[in-house]
Amino acid sequence: MRINFSDFDMDESIVTPIIYGENRHSTTNRGVVISGETKWELKKFLSGFNASVGTEQTPYYRIDAYFDEQTVWLLEINASFVDGWGTALNLARASGITVDPTSLVFPKRFTSKSRVYLPELQLFVSELAHLGLHDHNICEWNGNGVDPIYVYGRVGSKDQPNVLPFDGLRLDNKLNLGVFSREWTGDVVKIPQHYISRFNSWEEIPREVVLKFCDKGSVECERARQSVMFNKPSGKAPFIKRCYNAETLIAQDIVRPTKQDGSNCQLIIFAIGDEPVTGYVQYSRSEIINDNSTHGPLRIS
Repeated sequence: MRINFSDFDMDESIVTPIIYGENRHSTTNRGVVISGETKWELKKFLSGFNASVGTEQTPYYRIDAYFDEQTVWLLEINASFVDGWGTALNLARASGITVDPTSLVFPKRFTSKSRVYLPELQLFVSELAHLGLHDHNICEWNGNGVDPIYVYGRVGSKDQPNVLPFDGLRLDNKLNLGVFSREWTGDVVKIPQHYISRFNSWEEIPREVVLKFCDKGSVECERARQSVMFNKPSGKAPFIKRCYNAETLIAQDIVRPTKQDGSNCQLIIFAIGDEPVTGYVQYSRSEIINDNSTHGPLRIS
């Protein structure tokens, strides 16, 4: 099997009790193992994706993926607000999963645009120290300074060369994965079919799809009050249709998640450049899986 569930011998005394705000961190030792073959194809995918979007500095990615025993379906690539590193590294350490510290290339300074993410960011800095990567510190957010800084929050433009993830807002656009899907062919790593107005008319979109706003911070997304919607509207839906024709919204075929004890399962894979580094598994009974889910370890062989 290329991707399989595994029960890890987890040291629960290591697992952090809180990651966001004051909410209890729900975890399980039931995790997932990704094979070396799958990791190799992920690297190949990332290399091609980076070339397609034209990265100018090393990007940081948080990838949402569904999976079964033979396939990893890449649903979304987040390149601007890339948080969760502390959770992944903490679960890895608690589960005896080795993470290569040389792959964790970050600046010395970190910050968060919202205090609710500080516990997870503090955990990240602590886990870096456990891996022998010291002298990182958390600072106040003050915009674009002269020293590189990694930000928890939606950031990243070319006029802020020292703010990481660099150029994150452009790379985060959901059009990128859709366009690249037309040239990517993978054996293990696959992308659901995308519908983009330059290639497909509104009428060509099937009923059962996921509709996504390309920019989660856009005026259109704020008006809709949600970044993801299920199924193509049956009526005229002038606003949604107008967004699709303007390519501020795309459609994506629905992929059904693997279930474990009645919960939907999703992988969160973190990558730097073209290197898959670490991640974790989310278990949730909700259709849209967020970080208020239960987390399990992920080993990328």
